[in-house]
Amino acid sequence: MDSSGTFPRGSGLFVKKKVALAGAPAGLLRGAAGTLEAAGYSVVAAERLENLLRIPAEKVPDLAIFDAGFPPDGGVAACRRLREEKHWRTVSMMLVVPAGEPHLEEALVPGVNDFILAPFPADELLDKTKRLTLIPARRELNTLARVREGRADGSVVLGKLLNVSGSGMLVEIESAIAIGRVVEIEFFLPDDPTPLNAKGRVMRRTTELDHFHPAFGVRFTEISEKDQLRIDGFVTERERAAYRR
Repeated sequence: MDSSGTFPRGSGLFVKKKVALAGAPAGLLRGAAGTLEAAGYSVVAAERLENLLRIPAEKVPDLAIFDAGFPPDGGVAACRRLREEKHWRTVSMMLVVPAGEPHLEEALVPGVNDFILAPFPADELLDKTKRLTLIPARRELNTLARVREGRADGSVVLGKLLNVSGSGMLVEIESAIAIGRVVEIEFFLPDDPTPLNAKGRVMRRTTELDHFHPAFGVRFTEISEKDQLRIDGFVTERERAAYRR
């Protein structure tokens, strides 16, 4: 499969993408190694968090897929710990959870890029792996967002915050929202368990390839001074960190 490398196989420049499977082979990750290797990915296994922490910066994987029960404290805790390491902040991370259990809110708040329900079909695993290894993502930001259309009976849909600025945000959700619609949004900033709340108007829709679902640009129309200051502080610190690099 040509999609598992940085360049087409025939170019002579093909480099395999590396995927780390974090969990017991007989657990929720059952069958993943064979599927990925057959598709041309380089697969490494880790059964405990310390195995991943020992990987040097120049050898971190392009994607790490975690069993929800990954020891010692679970896949979400492992992702949170790895995000503390600078060389792991640009690694895509996906969580495997049993079908029928809560997953989205738990997975996205600490910055996991996506989740997949076990048992998973091979084509879904390969599709998500392709997207998460080939397409750059704002991996340090992906956090939960709850979006509700601004009317009394508006239903709530869950999504991911992809980017935020002092004037608005980019949010990915599964359901389409009409351009011009006013929405209420509750969302999180990385490493901050206290939600922010705002009202905004949907200004644009994008279907760029690095999004699993359509993403919508929302311009803030109402936000508290306190939450505005929290956003401004986050944006300023992120810009400083980018400058220091």
